[in-house]
Amino acid sequence: MGFDNSLTNGLQSVNRFMENFDHPSGSRLGFFGAAASVGGIVAYLIGGPLVERLGRRTMCSFGALLVISIAIMETFSTSFGMFTGGNMLLGLGSYFQQISSPVLVAELAHPKQRVAISSLYNTSIFIGLIIGSWVTFGTYRIDSPWAWKLPCILQMVLPTYQMFMIWLCPESPRWLASKGRIEEACAILIKWHGNGVETELVRLELQEIIAGIEADNTVMQINWEGVKSTWSTSGNRHRLWLCVVTAVAWQTIGGGFTANYLPLILDQIGLKSQRDKTLINALLNIFNWACAFLAAFVIPKVGRRTIFLVSAAGINVTFIIWTALTARYTTDAHLSYGIGVLVMIVAVSFFTCICWVPLVVAYPVETVTTKQRSIYFAITMFTINVTAFISSYMSPVGIDNIGWRYYIPTCVWNAILFVVIYFTFVETKGLTLEEIATLFDRDESFTNTAVAVGHDIDMKTLEMVSHEHEEDHYPDKASRKSSPHIDWC
Repeated sequence: MGFDNSLTNGLQSVNRFMENFDHPSGSRLGFFGAAASVGGIVAYLIGGPLVERLGRRTMCSFGALLVISIAIMETFSTSFGMFTGGNMLLGLGSYFQQISSPVLVAELAHPKQRVAISSLYNTSIFIGLIIGSWVTFGTYRIDSPWAWKLPCILQMVLPTYQMFMIWLCPESPRWLASKGRIEEACAILIKWHGNGVETELVRLELQEIIAGIEADNTVMQINWEGVKSTWSTSGNRHRLWLCVVTAVAWQTIGGGFTANYLPLILDQIGLKSQRDKTLINALLNIFNWACAFLAAFVIPKVGRRTIFLVSAAGINVTFIIWTALTARYTTDAHLSYGIGVLVMIVAVSFFTCICWVPLVVAYPVETVTTKQRSIYFAITMFTINVTAFISSYMSPVGIDNIGWRYYIPTCVWNAILFVVIYFTFVETKGLTLEEIATLFDRDESFTNTAVAVGHDIDMKTLEMVSHEHEEDHYPDKASRKSSPHIDWC
């Protein structure tokens, strides 16, 4: 998915691409940048049931096949409309993969490693972004249409690898168990969690999976009744608020400008050469990946709310400076102002990647109960894609028409967002899912909340795995008191 997204940005810096499609700008360029989000909206409306029906690996493979097909279509597009339509379908295939892949990763991971692996997975999009941006940097010199066709056709490489190699990966034991294939699920757990031995942990994990599947019969369904339930109580309304605010903020805090329209921004400060724009894009993606990767390890120690506040404050200050320097450059095109804007772009990217990349989905999902998770996750992802479409469509139109003044509403919004985070976001550091639930449902006892979360867990299992986890990571007794909760299958 990262490779696909990188081309939306990178191809705008390739003269052959812009000339071939008559230099798209304004609303044409806006819809091009927003097209993948349309595919994402459709994918999240229909993808969940398909993943449950067909399996995680099948949907990964199908999404990869769709990306391969559309990559060929884009490469030989004869009009900008055809290319943009391909981008829309490419978003559909990419998001099919995004729906199924993290679920498979989480359900295959060992309980002790699941939190770390899931956090690192969220940062892996930058690997694709890095590859895609360096490909465009390497091909812009080609004096033919293959300057842009080659990056498009290379979109096939990673999905082709995934389409075939995914079948060497075991299927989710939880999905197998949900289809009555208990023996196959047990065999996978024995091989990967028990090192070939049917340990007590393996047996208890399987019991957890089966109990969880039975509990899923009471999960909120993604229908009108399920949607109404999201605001039925004050606790649920608070959860819904966090989901929507986090999703909207992720697409509107300012990072989206550099994610989709960096070439337009660089044009504003006099950096117009293909080499400069493609190189800056490639280097920025490496920097962003490093920030997000390190943040995945730092956030559990610092706390979610704290990192949200640090990020919002940092983005607010740096984006105001970015706006002011851009305004000065339009009246006095001095090199120092352009360099200052470039530094602020890096700073905004830093504050975005240390927080929003790893937490935009993880934080809202963490605040809801097991029974609520599917519908709140769907709402979060749907909101992200709708907001991404609106923001991506409007940005080039606004920049073309009013220049740096288009940034002013973002400055105001970032200030409001800091206040919203300060007064409404809750800290979840060191709390189990049951304890987090009590922050929202204060009228329920801890026991009732634990049942609502869907964790009808054998205490022997909890004690055994928690004790093992504590010995590995929290050797002193004081640390063990705040040891993280093990996220079960």
